[in-house]
Amino acid sequence: QKIGKLRFEAQTDPMTGLYNRRGLDTILKYWQTLHRDFAIIALDIDHFKRVNDTFGHDTGDAVITFIAEQLRTGSRDSDILCRSGGEEFLVLLPETSQDIAEQIAERLRTSTEAMASPAGNITISLGVSLWRADKNGDFTIDQALKLADKALYRAKQEGRNRVVLAPGA
Repeated sequence: QKIGKLRFEAQTDPMTGLYNRRGLDTILKYWQTLHRDFAIIALDIDHFKRVNDTFGHDTGDAVITFIAEQLRTGSRDSDILCRSGGEEFLVLLPETSQDIAEQIAERLRTSTEAMASPAGNITISLGVSLWRADKNGDFTIDQALKLADKALYRAKQEGRNRVVLAPGA
């Protein structure tokens, strides 16, 4: 039991309870072995530095926890939720098409915008990409993750509070 608890703690973010990068890597290796297709949603809290500067780091942490809860509420049991960096998150959607992934991303965006966070109303920007097992040799999971990240940054550049699909997603 202790070993299981330590393994769980090593693979999760202590603040949010979501997977961390180590946990994400474990799942991605497993899914690659199973040849499991999935969609990726990369998301980032808009103007997060302003939240920390205006309200303090405790409120910033509460906003991160709030987003994690929004992700839990808006996801299925089979989805993988990950805090990948400070205010950055990943959602992996197994066996999910581009259209459905885009709808889920948009639902996350609008529900976050509509809810009052510990810092008032906040928004998120999201990027969506896909990884298909049949493209395994030509297109790596790491490339799919980078495409989602590029789409996320394009959403930021285009004004924030939006969903952008990766080219070819």
